[in-house]
Amino acid sequence: MDTPAEKHIARWQSAGVIDSAMAERLRAWQREHAPSHASRFGRIAFAFGGLLLAAGVLLFVAANWDQMSPWGRFALLAATVAFFHVAAAGASSRSPALATTLHAVGTAALGGGIFLAGQVFNLAEHWPEGFLLWATGAAVAVWLLRGWPQVVWVAILAPAWLISEWIGSQAFQSVPTGVLLAGLFILCVAYVSAVRPGRDATWRHALALLGAIALVHVAILLPFEPGLRAGARPATATTLAIAWSFAIVLPLVVGAVMRGRDAWPLLVAAVVAVWASQMDASTSRELLALHALYAAACVGLVWWGVQEGHRLRINLGVLGFAMTVLSFYFSSMLDKLGRSLGLIGLGVLFIGGGWLLERARRRLVEQSRRERA
Repeated sequence: MDTPAEKHIARWQSAGVIDSAMAERLRAWQREHAPSHASRFGRIAFAFGGLLLAAGVLLFVAANWDQMSPWGRFALLAATVAFFHVAAAGASSRSPALATTLHAVGTAALGGGIFLAGQVFNLAEHWPEGFLLWATGAAVAVWLLRGWPQVVWVAILAPAWLISEWIGSQAFQSVPTGVLLAGLFILCVAYVSAVRPGRDATWRHALALLGAIALVHVAILLPFEPGLRAGARPATATTLAIAWSFAIVLPLVVGAVMRGRDAWPLLVAAVVAVWASQMDASTSRELLALHALYAAACVGLVWWGVQEGHRLRINLGVLGFAMTVLSFYFSSMLDKLGRSLGLIGLGVLFIGGGWLLERARRRLVEQSRRERA
Protein backbone atom coordinates (compact mmCIF):
# COMPACT_ATOMS: atom_id res chain seq x y z
CA MET A 1 0.00 0.00 0.00
CA ASP A 2 1.32 3.41 -0.99
CA THR A 3 0.97 5.21 2.30
CA PRO A 4 2.31 8.77 2.70
CA ALA A 5 5.23 7.42 4.74
CA GLU A 6 6.07 4.87 2.03
CA LYS A 7 6.03 7.60 -0.62
CA HIS A 8 8.41 9.75 1.43
CA ILE A 9 10.78 6.83 2.03
CA ALA A 10 10.81 5.96 -1.68
CA ARG A 11 11.49 9.57 -2.63
CA TRP A 12 14.32 9.88 -0.13
CA GLN A 13 15.84 6.61 -1.36
CA SER A 14 15.63 7.64 -5.01
CA ALA A 15 17.24 10.99 -4.17
CA GLY A 16 20.13 9.24 -2.43
CA VAL A 17 19.35 10.69 0.99
CA ILE A 18 19.06 7.22 2.54
CA ASP A 19 20.35 3.82 1.44
CA SER A 20 18.41 0.56 1.08
CA ALA A 21 19.20 -0.64 4.60
CA MET A 22 17.97 2.59 6.18
CA ALA A 23 14.86 2.53 3.99
CA GLU A 24 14.02 -0.97 5.16
CA ARG A 25 14.52 -0.01 8.82
CA LEU A 26 12.20 2.96 8.35
CA ARG A 27 9.55 0.74 6.74
CA ALA A 28 9.83 -1.76 9.60
CA TRP A 29 9.44 0.99 12.18
CA GLN A 30 6.47 2.41 10.28
CA ARG A 31 4.74 -0.99 10.14
CA GLU A 32 5.21 -1.44 13.86
CA HIS A 33 4.19 2.02 15.10
CA ALA A 34 1.86 3.52 12.51
CA PRO A 35 -1.86 3.26 13.32
CA SER A 36 -3.64 0.78 11.12
CA HIS A 37 -6.87 1.39 9.24
CA ALA A 38 -8.54 -1.16 11.48
CA SER A 39 -7.65 0.82 14.59
CA ARG A 40 -9.00 3.99 12.98
CA PHE A 41 -12.21 2.20 12.12
CA GLY A 42 -12.38 0.93 15.67
CA ARG A 43 -12.03 4.43 17.09
CA ILE A 44 -14.81 5.69 14.82
CA ALA A 45 -17.03 2.77 15.84
CA PHE A 46 -16.28 3.37 19.53
CA ALA A 47 -17.06 7.07 19.21
CA PHE A 48 -20.36 6.51 17.38
CA GLY A 49 -21.36 3.66 19.67
CA GLY A 50 -20.48 5.75 22.72
CA LEU A 51 -22.72 8.59 21.54
CA LEU A 52 -25.63 6.21 21.00
CA LEU A 53 -25.05 4.50 24.32
CA ALA A 54 -24.83 7.80 26.21
CA ALA A 55 -28.02 9.03 24.53
CA GLY A 56 -29.82 5.86 25.55
CA VAL A 57 -28.66 6.20 29.14
CA LEU A 58 -29.75 9.82 29.31
CA LEU A 59 -33.20 8.84 28.03
CA PHE A 60 -33.65 6.87 31.24
CA VAL A 61 -34.52 10.17 32.86
CA ALA A 62 -37.60 10.53 30.68
CA ALA A 63 -38.64 6.89 31.05
CA ASN A 64 -41.87 6.09 32.83
CA TRP A 65 -40.98 3.17 35.08
CA ASP A 66 -44.30 2.56 36.77
CA GLN A 67 -43.36 -0.89 37.93
CA MET A 68 -40.23 0.24 39.79
CA SER A 69 -39.97 2.07 43.07
CA PRO A 70 -38.03 5.37 43.24
CA TRP A 71 -35.19 3.63 45.07
CA GLY A 72 -35.15 0.89 42.45
CA ARG A 73 -34.85 3.42 39.63
CA PHE A 74 -32.06 5.26 41.37
CA ALA A 75 -30.19 2.05 42.24
CA LEU A 76 -30.41 0.86 38.62
CA LEU A 77 -28.93 4.05 37.19
CA ALA A 78 -26.27 4.22 39.93
CA ALA A 79 -25.29 0.66 39.07
CA THR A 80 -25.15 1.68 35.41
CA VAL A 81 -22.68 4.45 36.21
CA ALA A 82 -20.52 2.05 38.21
CA PHE A 83 -20.74 -0.63 35.52
CA PHE A 84 -19.39 1.62 32.76
CA HIS A 85 -16.44 2.85 34.81
CA VAL A 86 -15.58 -0.64 36.09
CA ALA A 87 -15.82 -2.04 32.56
CA ALA A 88 -13.58 0.77 31.34
CA ALA A 89 -11.01 -0.05 34.00
CA GLY A 90 -11.06 -3.67 32.91
CA ALA A 91 -10.64 -2.78 29.24
CA SER A 92 -7.86 -0.22 29.75
CA SER A 93 -5.03 -2.72 29.30
CA ARG A 94 -6.49 -4.36 26.18
CA SER A 95 -8.17 -1.46 24.38
CA PRO A 96 -7.46 2.09 25.58
CA ALA A 97 -9.91 3.49 23.02
CA LEU A 98 -12.73 1.31 24.37
CA ALA A 99 -11.83 2.29 27.93
CA THR A 100 -11.94 5.98 27.01
CA THR A 101 -15.37 5.51 25.42
CA LEU A 102 -16.79 3.66 28.42
CA HIS A 103 -15.48 6.28 30.85
CA ALA A 104 -17.14 8.99 28.77
CA VAL A 105 -20.45 7.09 28.77
CA GLY A 106 -20.11 6.64 32.52
CA THR A 107 -19.89 10.41 32.94
CA ALA A 108 -23.01 10.76 30.77
CA ALA A 109 -24.80 8.24 32.98
CA LEU A 110 -23.83 10.33 36.00
CA GLY A 111 -25.86 13.22 34.63
CA GLY A 112 -28.84 10.95 34.08
CA GLY A 113 -28.56 9.74 37.67
CA ILE A 114 -28.40 13.28 39.05
CA PHE A 115 -31.50 14.48 37.23
CA LEU A 116 -33.35 11.23 37.89
CA ALA A 117 -32.66 11.58 41.60
CA GLY A 118 -34.14 15.08 41.54
CA GLN A 119 -37.19 13.76 39.69
CA VAL A 120 -38.06 10.65 41.68
CA PHE A 121 -37.30 12.07 45.12
CA ASN A 122 -38.93 15.47 44.54
CA LEU A 123 -35.80 17.41 45.43
CA ALA A 124 -35.42 21.16 45.06
CA GLU A 125 -36.72 22.48 41.75
CA HIS A 126 -33.64 24.63 41.05
CA TRP A 127 -32.66 22.54 38.03
CA PRO A 128 -29.37 24.40 37.20
CA GLU A 129 -27.82 22.76 40.26
CA GLY A 130 -28.06 19.47 38.39
CA PHE A 131 -25.61 20.78 35.79
CA LEU A 132 -23.36 22.01 38.59
CA LEU A 133 -23.24 18.57 40.21
CA TRP A 134 -22.73 16.93 36.83
CA ALA A 135 -19.88 19.30 35.98
CA THR A 136 -18.34 18.65 39.41
CA GLY A 137 -18.44 14.91 38.79
CA ALA A 138 -16.81 15.39 35.39
CA ALA A 139 -14.11 17.55 36.99
CA VAL A 140 -13.39 14.78 39.50
CA ALA A 141 -13.16 12.36 36.56
CA VAL A 142 -10.62 14.69 34.91
CA TRP A 143 -8.52 14.60 38.05
CA LEU A 144 -8.73 10.81 38.36
CA LEU A 145 -8.62 9.68 34.72
CA ARG A 146 -6.75 12.50 32.93
CA GLY A 147 -8.79 11.75 29.82
CA TRP A 148 -9.77 14.18 27.09
CA PRO A 149 -13.49 13.17 27.02
CA GLN A 150 -13.81 14.26 30.64
CA VAL A 151 -12.27 17.64 29.78
CA VAL A 152 -14.83 18.03 26.99
CA TRP A 153 -17.60 17.15 29.43
CA VAL A 154 -16.42 19.87 31.81
CA ALA A 155 -16.11 22.34 28.92
CA ILE A 156 -19.75 21.65 28.01
CA LEU A 157 -21.33 21.28 31.45
CA ALA A 158 -19.73 24.24 33.23
CA PRO A 159 -21.06 26.76 30.66
CA ALA A 160 -24.38 24.89 30.63
CA TRP A 161 -24.67 25.47 34.38
CA LEU A 162 -23.81 29.16 34.07
CA ILE A 163 -26.22 29.63 31.15
CA SER A 164 -29.04 27.89 33.01
CA GLU A 165 -28.40 30.08 36.06
CA TRP A 166 -28.41 33.14 33.78
CA ILE A 167 -31.71 32.13 32.15
CA GLY A 168 -33.36 31.34 35.46
CA SER A 169 -32.16 34.49 37.21
CA GLN A 170 -34.78 37.15 37.80
CA ALA A 171 -32.11 39.84 37.78
CA PHE A 172 -31.06 39.03 34.21
CA GLN A 173 -34.56 38.66 32.75
CA SER A 174 -34.28 42.17 31.30
CA VAL A 175 -30.80 41.65 29.79
CA PRO A 176 -30.74 41.24 25.98
CA THR A 177 -29.87 37.77 24.71
CA GLY A 178 -26.97 39.23 22.75
CA VAL A 179 -24.97 39.70 25.95
CA LEU A 180 -25.10 35.98 26.66
CA LEU A 181 -24.26 35.10 23.05
CA ALA A 182 -21.31 37.49 23.10
CA GLY A 183 -19.94 35.70 26.15
CA LEU A 184 -20.36 32.35 24.39
CA PHE A 185 -18.56 33.75 21.36
CA ILE A 186 -15.52 34.70 23.46
CA LEU A 187 -15.60 31.35 25.27
CA CYS A 188 -15.60 29.46 21.96
CA VAL A 189 -12.57 31.44 20.82
CA ALA A 190 -10.90 30.61 24.14
CA TYR A 191 -11.51 26.93 23.47
CA VAL A 192 -10.15 27.26 19.93
CA SER A 193 -7.00 28.88 21.37
CA ALA A 194 -6.29 25.91 23.67
CA VAL A 195 -3.60 24.56 21.32
CA ARG A 196 -0.41 26.60 21.32
CA PRO A 197 3.28 25.94 20.51
CA GLY A 198 4.61 23.47 23.03
CA ARG A 199 1.14 22.79 24.44
CA ASP A 200 -0.60 20.33 22.13
CA ALA A 201 -1.95 17.60 24.39
CA THR A 202 -4.88 15.54 23.13
CA TRP A 203 -7.38 17.27 25.41
CA ARG A 204 -6.33 20.64 24.01
CA HIS A 205 -7.02 19.48 20.45
CA ALA A 206 -10.41 18.10 21.53
CA LEU A 207 -11.25 21.37 23.26
CA ALA A 208 -10.21 23.37 20.19
CA LEU A 209 -12.42 21.22 17.95
CA LEU A 210 -15.37 21.68 20.31
CA GLY A 211 -14.84 25.44 20.28
CA ALA A 212 -14.60 25.55 16.48
CA ILE A 213 -17.89 23.67 16.02
CA ALA A 214 -19.71 25.85 18.54
CA LEU A 215 -18.16 29.09 17.26
CA VAL A 216 -19.70 28.72 13.79
CA HIS A 217 -23.19 28.46 15.27
CA VAL A 218 -22.77 31.22 17.83
CA ALA A 219 -21.29 33.61 15.26
CA ILE A 220 -24.32 33.09 13.03
CA LEU A 221 -26.80 33.69 15.85
CA LEU A 222 -25.02 36.63 17.45
CA PRO A 223 -26.12 39.42 15.06
CA PHE A 224 -29.68 38.08 14.86
CA GLU A 225 -30.40 37.61 18.56
CA PRO A 226 -33.99 38.48 19.50
CA GLY A 227 -32.99 41.09 22.07
CA LEU A 228 -35.29 41.40 25.06
CA ARG A 229 -37.69 38.65 25.96
CA ALA A 230 -41.38 39.21 25.46
CA GLY A 231 -42.79 41.48 28.16
CA ALA A 232 -39.40 42.22 29.72
CA ARG A 233 -38.44 45.73 30.67
CA PRO A 234 -35.13 47.26 29.60
CA ALA A 235 -32.34 46.53 32.07
CA THR A 236 -30.83 49.23 34.22
CA ALA A 237 -27.29 50.43 33.58
CA THR A 238 -26.06 48.60 36.68
CA THR A 239 -27.62 45.30 35.62
CA LEU A 240 -26.19 45.63 32.11
CA ALA A 241 -22.74 46.39 33.50
CA ILE A 242 -22.84 43.30 35.73
CA ALA A 243 -24.11 41.12 32.87
CA TRP A 244 -21.42 42.35 30.47
CA SER A 245 -18.76 41.83 33.14
CA PHE A 246 -19.75 38.19 33.58
CA ALA A 247 -20.03 37.62 29.83
CA ILE A 248 -16.61 39.07 29.04
CA VAL A 249 -14.44 38.44 32.09
CA LEU A 250 -15.19 34.74 32.67
CA PRO A 251 -14.18 33.60 29.14
CA LEU A 252 -11.08 35.80 29.32
CA VAL A 253 -10.14 34.08 32.59
CA VAL A 254 -10.52 30.68 30.90
CA GLY A 255 -8.25 31.80 28.09
CA ALA A 256 -5.70 33.28 30.49
CA VAL A 257 -5.55 30.00 32.43
CA MET A 258 -4.77 28.05 29.25
CA ARG A 259 -2.50 30.58 27.51
CA GLY A 260 -1.21 33.08 30.06
CA ARG A 261 0.04 36.27 28.46
CA ASP A 262 -0.50 34.82 24.99
CA ALA A 263 -4.26 35.12 25.51
CA TRP A 264 -4.33 38.69 24.17
CA PRO A 265 -6.16 37.69 20.93
CA LEU A 266 -9.17 36.99 23.11
CA LEU A 267 -9.39 40.72 23.75
CA VAL A 268 -9.81 41.19 20.01
CA ALA A 269 -12.48 38.48 20.02
CA ALA A 270 -14.25 40.33 22.84
CA VAL A 271 -14.30 43.53 20.78
CA VAL A 272 -15.71 41.64 17.78
CA ALA A 273 -18.38 39.95 19.91
CA VAL A 274 -19.52 43.15 21.61
CA TRP A 275 -19.53 45.07 18.34
CA ALA A 276 -21.49 42.39 16.48
CA SER A 277 -24.04 42.08 19.28
CA GLN A 278 -24.80 45.80 19.04
CA MET A 279 -25.41 45.81 15.27
CA ASP A 280 -28.84 45.83 13.72
CA ALA A 281 -28.68 43.30 10.90
CA SER A 282 -32.02 44.49 9.53
CA THR A 283 -30.47 47.66 8.07
CA SER A 284 -28.37 47.45 4.92
CA ARG A 285 -25.61 49.74 6.20
CA GLU A 286 -25.05 47.84 9.44
CA LEU A 287 -25.36 44.51 7.64
CA LEU A 288 -22.53 45.58 5.33
CA ALA A 289 -20.47 46.65 8.35
CA LEU A 290 -21.21 43.29 9.99
CA HIS A 291 -19.92 41.40 6.95
CA ALA A 292 -16.78 43.54 6.93
CA LEU A 293 -16.28 42.92 10.65
CA TYR A 294 -16.65 39.15 10.30
CA ALA A 295 -14.37 39.07 7.24
CA ALA A 296 -11.67 40.96 9.15
CA ALA A 297 -12.10 38.64 12.14
CA CYS A 298 -11.69 35.57 9.89
CA VAL A 299 -8.52 37.02 8.35
CA GLY A 300 -7.20 37.63 11.85
CA LEU A 301 -8.04 34.05 12.83
CA VAL A 302 -6.12 32.74 9.81
CA TRP A 303 -3.13 34.94 10.67
CA TRP A 304 -3.22 33.65 14.25
CA GLY A 305 -3.26 30.06 13.01
CA VAL A 306 -0.30 30.67 10.71
CA GLN A 307 1.71 32.31 13.47
CA GLU A 308 1.21 29.39 15.85
CA GLY A 309 1.11 26.62 13.25
CA HIS A 310 -2.46 25.61 14.14
CA ARG A 311 -4.20 24.13 11.12
CA LEU A 312 -7.66 24.14 12.71
CA ARG A 313 -7.63 27.92 13.12
CA ILE A 314 -6.58 28.36 9.49
CA ASN A 315 -9.36 26.09 8.26
CA LEU A 316 -11.89 27.74 10.55
CA GLY A 317 -10.88 31.21 9.38
CA VAL A 318 -11.12 30.21 5.71
CA LEU A 319 -14.51 28.59 6.31
CA GLY A 320 -15.76 31.67 8.13
CA PHE A 321 -14.53 33.94 5.35
CA ALA A 322 -16.28 31.82 2.71
CA MET A 323 -19.53 31.83 4.71
CA THR A 324 -19.26 35.61 5.13
CA VAL A 325 -18.83 36.13 1.38
CA LEU A 326 -21.79 33.86 0.63
CA SER A 327 -23.94 35.64 3.21
CA PHE A 328 -23.03 39.00 1.68
CA TYR A 329 -23.89 37.72 -1.80
CA PHE A 330 -27.28 36.37 -0.76
CA SER A 331 -28.23 39.38 1.37
CA SER A 332 -26.88 42.24 -0.76
CA MET A 333 -26.27 41.05 -4.34
CA LEU A 334 -28.63 38.25 -5.30
CA ASP A 335 -31.81 40.33 -5.09
CA LYS A 336 -30.28 43.06 -7.29
CA LEU A 337 -29.51 40.64 -10.11
CA GLY A 338 -31.90 38.74 -12.31
CA ARG A 339 -32.60 35.07 -11.75
CA SER A 340 -30.19 33.89 -14.45
CA LEU A 341 -27.42 36.35 -13.58
CA GLY A 342 -27.83 35.53 -9.91
CA LEU A 343 -27.36 31.81 -10.54
CA ILE A 344 -24.42 32.46 -12.86
CA GLY A 345 -22.78 34.68 -10.26
CA LEU A 346 -23.41 32.09 -7.57
CA GLY A 347 -21.82 29.39 -9.71
CA VAL A 348 -18.78 31.54 -10.45
CA LEU A 349 -18.52 32.37 -6.76
CA PHE A 350 -18.56 28.70 -5.77
CA ILE A 351 -16.14 27.53 -8.47
CA GLY A 352 -13.74 30.45 -8.68
CA GLY A 353 -13.94 31.52 -5.06
CA GLY A 354 -13.72 27.96 -3.82
CA TRP A 355 -10.66 27.28 -5.94
CA LEU A 356 -8.93 30.47 -4.78
CA LEU A 357 -9.76 29.87 -1.12
CA GLU A 358 -8.59 26.26 -1.24
CA ARG A 359 -5.35 27.30 -2.94
CA ALA A 360 -4.78 30.02 -0.36
CA ARG A 361 -5.61 27.60 2.46
CA ARG A 362 -3.07 25.04 1.27
CA ARG A 363 -0.38 27.71 1.02
CA LEU A 364 -1.16 29.02 4.50
CA VAL A 365 -1.10 25.53 6.01
CA GLU A 366 2.24 24.82 4.35
CA GLN A 367 3.59 28.17 5.54
CA SER A 368 2.48 27.44 9.09
CA ARG A 369 4.28 24.07 8.93
CA ARG A 370 7.51 25.71 7.80
CA GLU A 371 7.36 28.35 10.49
CA ARG A 372 6.60 25.74 13.13
CA ALA A 373 9.52 23.60 11.95
